Amino acid sequence: MMLNEEQMKVVKSKDPFIFLLAGAGSGKTRVIVERIKSLLTEGVKPQDILAITFTRKASHEMKERLHEDGLAIHTFHQLAYITLKEDLRMTFDLIDERILDHYTQDQLLQVTMYKNSLYQTRKPKIYLAYQEELRQHQQVDYDDLLILFNKALQKGQVSFSYQYIFIDEFQDTNLLQYACLKKLIKHNTHVLAVGDPDQSIYQFRGASSRIINQYVKDYHARVEKLTYNYRSYQSIITAVNRLIKRNNRSYKKELKPTHQKEGNVFSLRFRDDENEALWLISQIKLANQKGIKFDQIAILYRNHHRAYQLMMTLHDGEIPFTIHDDETTEQDGISLLTIHQAKGLEFDLVFIIGCEDHLLPSRRNNQISALEEERRLMFVAMTRAKHILCLTHISHDGQNHHFTSSPFILESGIKSSNPQRISDIISLGDENGHQKTHR
Repeated sequence: MMLNEEQMKVVKSKDPFIFLLAGAGSGKTRVIVERIKSLLTEGVKPQDILAITFTRKASHEMKERLHEDGLAIHTFHQLAYITLKEDLRMTFDLIDERILDHYTQDQLLQVTMYKNSLYQTRKPKIYLAYQEELRQHQQVDYDDLLILFNKALQKGQVSFSYQYIFIDEFQDTNLLQYACLKKLIKHNTHVLAVGDPDQSIYQFRGASSRIINQYVKDYHARVEKLTYNYRSYQSIITAVNRLIKRNNRSYKKELKPTHQKEGNVFSLRFRDDENEALWLISQIKLANQKGIKFDQIAILYRNHHRAYQLMMTLHDGEIPFTIHDDETTEQDGISLLTIHQAKGLEFDLVFIIGCEDHLLPSRRNNQISALEEERRLMFVAMTRAKHILCLTHISHDGQNHHFTSSPFILESGIKSSNPQRISDIISLGDENGHQKTHR
């Protein structure tokens, strides 16, 4: 497929600093790959190029698409580890997971926030004891890797330099990573930072899309956009555009669909999660009979607890499923994922369960910034769907607590129905995805 005009402009640009505002499904990885290929064709040496990705999976995919051995394609943590271990011959081990068992998830997040903010947030109570435990075992955690790397760069101990730096998922960068990046930028370095502030969902770990503004300001970077979505059918794009425009955004964009097909978007209300799970199984079986493979179906949720009943029912219904961790490769079963785990993936049919107020959005923190982060999380979930998107919510739980539906459903302009009104969502579209006229 040919590059579109927006993509080609970035691939061929001679600007030293660019921020590429890349919408969901807009082909951002392809732009990075094609720009690297273009530079290599022009005679730039592979060892003069560095690409930084957010996950190991993304770095593997980029390596496969480029077929060039000399290129450095790493996550920040991989780059730090290789530099400290191989170049600087430092002696340390990475943290043993058993040490983490001594602390709660909240305590560990506080430590991460403290380190990633360059020690600008409040020092956690457990911090000194935690660091002492690591020191006694001659171990470092993943944040310490970047702190050591940053110090090595600061002291001029790192010998390599790059003429071209590419950094993906820039909206997920934290202050510590940005400090490392700034020290990697020399007087002749060109940087292409790619990101989407609408998909910034790691605020709880210290990531901040404000770093995009800082980068643009620090380097007078040109801002370019990718707005054409190659993933989702039209009704899905309409819904996500309606949702995300509710956020206060520095960089505004509206996704434009490239598919001619309308697609299907639904929101369904169930009495409880048992009824919800039974209906989902009926739809998954129907979808499979209609030719949608199990590995092209995903069920997303805010947290694992909300999916417990569904997992039990899937097991009883003998439907193959995979509960993903962060680095899972393709499986044959349907995918059960938290929304954070689903980032960067796509599926023909996506169910988002648990669309209840106080769960999605979570109301643990009522600040506007927290609500906007939750809205971005919903945006990420919805943009995983290619053809059919179904949001489900329940009115009661096992303790007979009453729930109202997520405000995000209304904000997206999606009408809620009872499942009895829609016998099945798959049969509303024919095999080509066209909407049928009957109601």
